Amino acid sequence: MERYADIVTRLLKYALWHDSTSLDGNVFDGLSVDDWGGVHEFALRQGLSAIVFDALTDAGIALPRPIKMRFISAVSNIENEYAAKLKTAARLAEIYRSNGIRMMILKGLGLSQLYPHPNHRPCSDIDIYLFGRQREADDILRKNYNIPIDEDKHHHTVFHIGKTMVENHYDFIEAHSRRSKSELEPRLKAIAETEQPIRIEIGGQEAYIPSPNLNALFLTLHSGAHFAAGNISVRHLLDWSLFIDRFGEDVEWEKVYALADEFGFRRYLDCLNTMCFDYLGLAKKPFITVSQEKDIVEKSWTDTLEYGKECIPDNFIKGWIYRIDRRFANVWKQRMVYRDGLVSSFLLSAAIHVIKPKYWRKD
Repeated sequence: MERYADIVTRLLKYALWHDSTSLDGNVFDGLSVDDWGGVHEFALRQGLSAIVFDALTDAGIALPRPIKMRFISAVSNIENEYAAKLKTAARLAEIYRSNGIRMMILKGLGLSQLYPHPNHRPCSDIDIYLFGRQREADDILRKNYNIPIDEDKHHHTVFHIGKTMVENHYDFIEAHSRRSKSELEPRLKAIAETEQPIRIEIGGQEAYIPSPNLNALFLTLHSGAHFAAGNISVRHLLDWSLFIDRFGEDVEWEKVYALADEFGFRRYLDCLNTMCFDYLGLAKKPFITVSQEKDIVEKSWTDTLEYGKECIPDNFIKGWIYRIDRRFANVWKQRMVYRDGLVSSFLLSAAIHVIKPKYWRKD
């Protein structure tokens, strides 16, 4: 797998930073059809198929026909799903705008605008924030468009438009399972209320993405939650790299670092930065701090390469056991992301999941 990861990261550097030196040497020599299949499988699992195929195509690297067809099929699926989500997002923005509600897009579709080909960044769903008007907006969809609203989650409601799932956030982070998160969430909302979001166009409609400060915090905390609970993907690192490259100079890093120190996620943030510099070729920035814990950076990168290899058992009891085992196996990561005590946070999380059991079953 390390060889496949090396090939994929070299191709990412070529696709994103136009680094032709990343393809120097004999990196592609001697690759069999099975090896190329391993490259495709790794890229697919990490959500990078379309970007990797862009690099292969632009660099003129010939693929065995069966592998090329797999890439083409994966890219086509990503493009079709992206088009459907773009259409849904545009429709939602239009509905909300007609009711005087601004729509902020979090994560996926918003981040896709940073990519060379936005429709080659896979998006599993649409995440939105409506500046405190979440309940009103849900009522509009329920009453005027007969769209059922699922209210069984802790920090967002869920609804579907066609096959596209939308998460309508009333909190930026899931703030119930740890005390530090519940204290941090009001700070994020205050930033959202006081800082001007960035206007973008989605499918011909006006929408917004978070301000640079808010997005720096939100993206770190979102990926940090995935990191602490299981692992993050290379695509999470790619998102962060492209955000830094585009908006890094607009972020007030002293404020971000102060909150990271106060709430205990500074080690994770520095590790995240270092992985982007060391493994994805992001040009180092003087205002971005890095980790001095080389062993932790290497361990975190190895963990990232394992993304998507484990599946949560469908059986309810086995699922509980799996999650509990995973939680304690990931203590080293939790200490990088949260300041909370391990026992108290576990008990609080367990209580929350009993209150809303569907949340416990969510991946």
